Formats: sequence, structure tokens, C-alpha cells
Amino acid sequence: MEKHKVIGTIVGVLAFIALIAGLTYAWFTWTSGNTILGGTTECFTINYVNGQNISGEIVPSANYTGGKTTTVQIGIDADCNIGGTGTIKLTTDSGTGTAIDLSGGAVKYAVYNGDTEVKSGNVIAGTVDLATVNLTKSLVTYTIYVWVDGAIVDNSYVGKTYSGYIHASAEQTHE
Repeated sequence: MEKHKVIGTIVGVLAFIALIAGLTYAWFTWTSGNTILGGTTECFTINYVNGQNISGEIVPSANYTGGKTTTVQIGIDADCNIGGTGTIKLTTDSGTGTAIDLSGGAVKYAVYNGDTEVKSGNVIAGTVDLATVNLTKSLVTYTIYVWVDGAIVDNSYVGKTYSGYIHASAEQTHE
């Protein structure tokens, strides 16, 4: 009986060592295959060319060129060997008594890269993703427009203001 206890103990210890070795191997395999480039944004560049604010009185307009505008540049540092996506967001502050009414769909946004429209739609209260773009190893400029569609509005929009700001984020993707 004593011999069976010794053999059982040896088998148990060997199984425990094998378990620990297997877990250690699995951990090192997982961590070596998932490179994390620090906890900083050293590979991504986000520049707010004209600032983040896109607020003020907006006069009704026939198109996006008659409203408020600001610009953001997003890209990946040329020395970084990664891919990435960028998200441009618009946050609307609607807490003042002179805030423009967003419920009628008259307040619009558009995101342009040069003369090319990336995305457009209606401004809503809170935060909305304006566009998600694939990043390149150069800075790409996106212009954000907010305007009141003159074909939709009535006199209730006169003297009202829009208050909002843009912000952007970048996220690494696997290549």
C-alpha cells in the first residue's frame, strides 16, 4: 500500500509540473504573437487644424459651404509598421435656451477629404460617429461641416445657435 502512495505522489507531482510547463508555454506563445505598441499614441497623429470647436449662430444655407467648419488631420507615423482606423466624432451640447432644434432634421453635417464626400447626415443630440476611415502613413485632412438646411427651416431657427465640438481617435488594426 505504501508503494502505491509513493507512485501516486510521483505521478501527481509530474502531472503538476507538466501542467505548469504547458500553461507557461501557452502564455509565452500568446504574448509573443500579440504585439502591443506601448500604451501611448506614438504611432498615430491627430491634429485639430482649426481647433475642435464648431459652435455659433448658423445661418440657413443651400449647402454645406454656408455653415460652420473645422478640420482634423489623422495619420500613422511613417516609422510604424502597423495599420489603423480613425474615427471622427461630433459631440453636440444642447443645454442652452438658444440651442438650435435638432429634432426636425434641418441641422446637417458632412465630412470631406478634399472634394470627396466621406459621409453626411443629420446632427443629433449627444455624440455621433461622423466617419470611420482607414489610416495611411501620411496625414490625411478631413473637413467637417455643420449647417442648417435652408430648404427645411422656418423662422423658429432665427437667432438660435449650435454648440458642438469634434474629436477623433485612432485604433491599431492587424496587418
